[in-house]
Amino acid sequence: MMMLGFILLVVILYCWNSSANSRGSSCIDHQFGLNTSLEILNERYARGEIQREDYLARKQELYIQKQPISIKKG
Repeated sequence: MMMLGFILLVVILYCWNSSANSRGSSCIDHQFGLNTSLEILNERYARGEIQREDYLARKQELYIQKQPISIKKG
């Protein structure tokens, strides 16, 4: 039981440290993939990591990928 508590403490400290280093996004978000591609793209644009033209092109590509594919039988 004592070992389980220690492991839990280590995990909590790791997540706390990771979230402090990643500008507020939580360890759990990254661990379970809760940040969508669009959210990541928006964050990168907001931080100035990518130019407007690149942002718009990538955003358009993400919207194209999300559209359902319909197959018409002839």
